[in-house]
Amino acid sequence: MCRTFAVFLLVAFTVSFGHAADPPIIKCPSPDHRFALRLTPPKGGDSLDYRAEIIESASGEFILDLGTAYPKHLSETVLVWSAKSNWVAYATRGDKQGDLNVYFWNGAIFEEVRLPSDLPRPSMEYRNGAGADVKNYGGAITPLRWLRSGDLELSSDLMMLSRVDNRAYIGTVQFTLAFDKQHRASLHKVGKTKMRVDD
Repeated sequence: MCRTFAVFLLVAFTVSFGHAADPPIIKCPSPDHRFALRLTPPKGGDSLDYRAEIIESASGEFILDLGTAYPKHLSETVLVWSAKSNWVAYATRGDKQGDLNVYFWNGAIFEEVRLPSDLPRPSMEYRNGAGADVKNYGGAITPLRWLRSGDLELSSDLMMLSRVDNRAYIGTVQFTLAFDKQHRASLHKVGKTKMRVDD
C-alpha cells in the first residue's frame, strides 16, 4: 500500500552536538510519482514529533503541511492515493487516537475535503458482563484504498480493556466514503463490526 522509496536524503548534516541528524523518511509515492510523503525528524528541543508534509518527489519541494506524526507510529502514518493521483487520504496515529484528512489536487494545490463529523466507530460486544467496567485504549480510522467507483474504503478500530475479565476487546468496522462532483464527502456503506478478544 505505502512503500518507502528513499530514506537517506541528509547524510552529511551534523547537529551542534556532533551527531549526524536522522534523515527524513520519504514514502508513499503517488501513482504518477509526482508526490510523496516526507516525515522529518525533530531538530532538538523538547518535541519528539516528526513533521509530516507532501512534497514534490523530483525536487523535494514542499507542497502541503500535514502537521505532526508520532515516532512510535511512523509506519501507520500514510498517504493512500487514488489511481490518478488526484485524491489522497492522509492518516496518522498516536497512542490513543489518530487523524484522518482527505485532499483533492485541483491542478495547483491540494484542497482539503470536509469529512462527515460522525464517522463510524465499532459497535463493541463484551462477554458475560465484561463491558460493565472498561478502560478505553483508543482507536483510529485508517484509509485502506480508493475504489474504482471513486469511493474511499476505510477501517475504524477501537480497543477496550475490561477490568472484569482482564481481556482486551478490539472492534473493527469497515466503511466507505463517497465524493460528489463538488468534492463533498458522504458516508456510503458501513459494514458489521468484527470483534477480537485478546487474553
